[in-house]
Amino acid sequence: MTSFGTGLLAAGWLGILTSISPCPLATNIAAVSYLSRRMHSRRLAALGALAYAAGRTAVYIVIGLAVAWGLSSSPRLSAFLQGNIGPFVGPVLILVALVLLGWIRLPLDFHAGGQATAERLASLGVAGEFLIGALFALTFCPVSAALFFGTLIPLALASASPLPPLAVYGLGTALPVAAVSVSAALGLAASDKMLAAIQRWQDPMQKVTAALVLLTGIYLTLTLSLRSA
Repeated sequence: MTSFGTGLLAAGWLGILTSISPCPLATNIAAVSYLSRRMHSRRLAALGALAYAAGRTAVYIVIGLAVAWGLSSSPRLSAFLQGNIGPFVGPVLILVALVLLGWIRLPLDFHAGGQATAERLASLGVAGEFLIGALFALTFCPVSAALFFGTLIPLALASASPLPPLAVYGLGTALPVAAVSVSAALGLAASDKMLAAIQRWQDPMQKVTAALVLLTGIYLTLTLSLRSA
């Protein structure tokens, strides 16, 4: 598999992990309740799930491209980062892993809008479901912020084009909601079990990812240290 394909898989996994981290998981469960109001129509349920996924994806693309544009808009800053960012990648990944493990807590808890706003948007149909996805994507807590800004953004910047990883990440963050919503619309009793399984596997999946990120960070840090020695 090419490095580009590997990057897309990593971005998708980060998106799924973000979706089951504490703050996004709470908003995703709320999203299921909003989308479930249209379960009488499979077509509307599918459209709602797609609109929600599109809303989340659009926000992450806009934020990611804005960061990428901001870094590249200054030739001096861009040249400095290209020549000097290497030694910082490993330590940043180590810090991200420590946040995922809960050993470091960031003073960050940002919520865009609230339940009342989401209730009003839910009444707007497909357009409202798109806006709910966009609104919930703006909810950042320490774990989701560390995954997005500390891991995904460097991954996107290292890619030939930052757009595909950002888009795949956004779709990954909406995947659990889409799966539960569509299965419920199809009348599958497994939808409740699926949501329960997501909650049950949240902590182990986060710890496995944290361990992988930590090992990668340590490897990069030691490799660069040995090269410079």
